[in-house]
Amino acid sequence: MDSPEIVTTALGDVEIARVDAPGPPVLFFPGGHCSACVDCGWELYAGLGHSVVAFSRPGYGRTQVGDLSALEFMPAVEKVCAALGLTEIAAVVGVSYGALQAVPTASSAHIGAKRLILHSGAPSTLPYPDSTAERIAGPVVFGPRIQHATWAAITRLAGTESGLRALCAPLSTLPVEQWWPSWKQYDRERARTMFRTMSSDRGFGNDLRQSGADSGRYRRWLLQRIACPTLITGSRHDGGVRFAHAEDFAAAIPGAKLVALDSPTHLFWIGPEADSARQAVRDFLTTT
Repeated sequence: MDSPEIVTTALGDVEIARVDAPGPPVLFFPGGHCSACVDCGWELYAGLGHSVVAFSRPGYGRTQVGDLSALEFMPAVEKVCAALGLTEIAAVVGVSYGALQAVPTASSAHIGAKRLILHSGAPSTLPYPDSTAERIAGPVVFGPRIQHATWAAITRLAGTESGLRALCAPLSTLPVEQWWPSWKQYDRERARTMFRTMSSDRGFGNDLRQSGADSGRYRRWLLQRIACPTLITGSRHDGGVRFAHAEDFAAAIPGAKLVALDSPTHLFWIGPEADSARQAVRDFLTTT
């Protein structure tokens, strides 16, 4: 990934990061706690020869547009695409909470994306986070006032093997000893780097405000407007986002294709099972 850059729009500055490659670009929206620079699986697309343009969504990184909703942020996304001269978008990709922005982007007539891909996406029409405890604690633990202390503690924890294992364990519904040995050192370093580069800033609170039960009908309306071919991937072993969201996305988006991955964790792009996600993406991009 190239060094991040700033594109100035009428709404404010938007931070992006790019991977240059010969193939048509994908617009990549990372999940919660992630700026454009955090690797949330964009390597799957770069490895298939696609250039990647990753965005820091409102509240994350150096994007300075205020606490805009995903729909309110759309003019800035369209401006970035115009400024970069992007005229043929192979796919819009949303990972986890990045689905919030990917969904309206896929429906933009100005962008004209050919496909939509949601990996372990949330929220669907269902509220997210999935548990009441997470919905209550999230704004506190990862709120602007103490999130720096939270992430400093997570960074220290990620520095040890046992700490990294403890951080990854809740991202799976399987016993950690069942899948942790399959991760090579390279896989563990990728997870460690991810945790060390994550930050909530104001973005996570902004995500939470858009993902409650009260806006479920609005999200359904957005999903039903999607007209491009859509791939939904998720894992029944994902401890970060319930597989029910993938099923709900597939039911709400006309003609969407659902692929159940064998990934043992929310981090579908890490570990030997990442091959199944790569194959699903390759097949979808080459046959639709």
